[in-house]
Amino acid sequence: MSPAAAAPLTATIEFTLPATRLDHDPAVYLTYDPAVQRPSEALRVPVANLRDELEAGASLATVAQQLSARGFAVATHASSHLGGIPSVEGTQAYLDETAALLKDILGCSRVIAWNSVCRKNAPGVAAKDVPRQQAPEKGFVPSERQQPVASIAHVDQDEVWGAELVAKAAGSPAHTFARAQIVNLWRPLSGPVTNAPLAMLSYHDIQSDISKHGSQFGVGMDIHHRTGQGWAYIRHQMPDEVVFLKCFDTAQGADGSALYCGHVAVKVDNDADGIAPELVVPRESIEVRLVALWDKEEA
Repeated sequence: MSPAAAAPLTATIEFTLPATRLDHDPAVYLTYDPAVQRPSEALRVPVANLRDELEAGASLATVAQQLSARGFAVATHASSHLGGIPSVEGTQAYLDETAALLKDILGCSRVIAWNSVCRKNAPGVAAKDVPRQQAPEKGFVPSERQQPVASIAHVDQDEVWGAELVAKAAGSPAHTFARAQIVNLWRPLSGPVTNAPLAMLSYHDIQSDISKHGSQFGVGMDIHHRTGQGWAYIRHQMPDEVVFLKCFDTAQGADGSALYCGHVAVKVDNDADGIAPELVVPRESIEVRLVALWDKEEA
């Protein structure tokens, strides 16, 4: 079932303002300065529940198709190593498992786990200053550097930063491969998720509602609101229910596939309804950024 086919709920999403609503040159946001933030607004919008899609048979076999069609996919997958994340060895086992999973799904030559981050929706969890990576993370425990949820509608990187990240991960320029993609795998650490769930927006639904911004890592993209955008999420998501987020593709749409998807933590009205009070806890999650590579001889 497509997101548009599911019964919509209402969520509050934070969007930055488009250039047409600014009284200054938006180019100022292309240079990273933590003291200069693009103006934003919180809007209540319809959001579809993907629970029906999962229960109707969304599986790992459909992930590659959904990533191509809309830039995100949902599926069920029970991790054997999720509980080991508080240790270096456990984190590495989870990263290896996640990379192997995406390799099987995409049928690519190899997948590199670039980095991972744990997030928590709770007061006092502030953004940590993280140095710009030069190589895949090793010996890192993401729960020791917990970050707040990502609260502005966005795409992680533009085509320039995406190619740069691929090159750093692979040790070779992105153009030396037949194809390269950046895909994030996101899942909650506990469930059901009743606050700050992750919502997604199909690439083909973004249209021109986007602007670039400089970050401490490179250049990302903000998504602006437009009536009719089809945001979707998994209501009461559990740790064995995962979201795949396409963030970059060297093919750049040559085969008609989605380049990326939008995503953001949202506030869904009455999202804890029907959940026992003791299970209503701050959302905690882990995401892994993965670089998928296709060697030229396999194209």
